[in-house]
Amino acid sequence: MAKKNEACAFSELTSTGVKCPECRKGMLDPARGRFGPVYKCTSKGCTFWLDSRPTGKKCTFLRDGKRCGALRVEGTKTIPRRCSDRSCPNRHPHKLNKTKT
Repeated sequence: MAKKNEACAFSELTSTGVKCPECRKGMLDPARGRFGPVYKCTSKGCTFWLDSRPTGKKCTFLRDGKRCGALRVEGTKTIPRRCSDRSCPNRHPHKLNKTKT
């Protein structure tokens, strides 16, 4: 019965309307992933995907004097919107304000 509810929830996901940052041809649309929905590029041959829904905005976090520029993704209940690039410090914005002691 849980699988039937998952299928209903998945079918309710809509297109993001966000262009793929890799190929710039396809759009990022929801697809079935191993652990829930993922957002894959619709262009043939492109393998770009995200595990969270993209917002369409770019990350403005400064790294080495340059803006990151990666896509931002929706956050969770406790973590706000964040960067999709795993190497960006803004990937975990809740940890940015904490100082090391």
